[in-house]
Amino acid sequence: MSLADARIRRFSAITWLTGSVAAIVVAFLTMPFLGVNPDTGGLIFTDPNRYELRPWENPDIGELEIVDDEIVGTADGGWIDLPAGDALWVIGPVTEGGENYTNVYQQLDAGVSVTVERPEYIGLISDGRDQVIFPGRTGGRLWFAPRLTDWKANVTLEEPTPFAGPTVSGEGPALLVYDGEALSGRFTFTGDGFFTVDAIVPGAVTELVEGVDDVDQRASWVTSDTVVLRVDVDDGAGSWTITLDQPASTP
Repeated sequence: MSLADARIRRFSAITWLTGSVAAIVVAFLTMPFLGVNPDTGGLIFTDPNRYELRPWENPDIGELEIVDDEIVGTADGGWIDLPAGDALWVIGPVTEGGENYTNVYQQLDAGVSVTVERPEYIGLISDGRDQVIFPGRTGGRLWFAPRLTDWKANVTLEEPTPFAGPTVSGEGPALLVYDGEALSGRFTFTGDGFFTVDAIVPGAVTELVEGVDDVDQRASWVTSDTVVLRVDVDDGAGSWTITLDQPASTP
């Protein structure tokens, strides 16, 4: 190889390297994120997790439709407005897309800016999990985080069973609404399988009890005018009893 040929090859290598670096820099500046959608195999140019924790900041987000008792979700996420009232919204399971799960946030008052009152994380819905939402007196709005694909999820309205305490018993799953001063109680289950109880108030879902087979636990919940107790147990698995602690009388 002649000296001239060596210089040409060296110049070409330097030019190629410089061009490659420049191309990478330009690509990063114009497309700071590049990935592959595992569901479709297509390229994605925006980080799908960017608005995972703050879907209301997504400029492409919009209101979702409910068609034939299903929420029709989009990859950009979205919201649905909740009317005020005692009816419970059961959201889920996911029936199509959504990578099998979608995070849900509840805004207590849609008339208040999200910069003033940030929506609260409620939980996730998936192909095997739903969430019970208590709109309460203010109604509000539900926000759904972005996913890689469009999705659908079941939605139904349920009327909880009122109980005044101090004791309520039953078998199988139940939605109970309590409007009183008690903030704690004893939860027992006799049978086989899982037994869980959640306390649901507008903007929050708190797991009170989780156990297997025979369960005897005490738990308390946050102060609220009205609380919904969600009992989850398999039909025919056994019987449960909730005994509320009565507050001490004020002299």
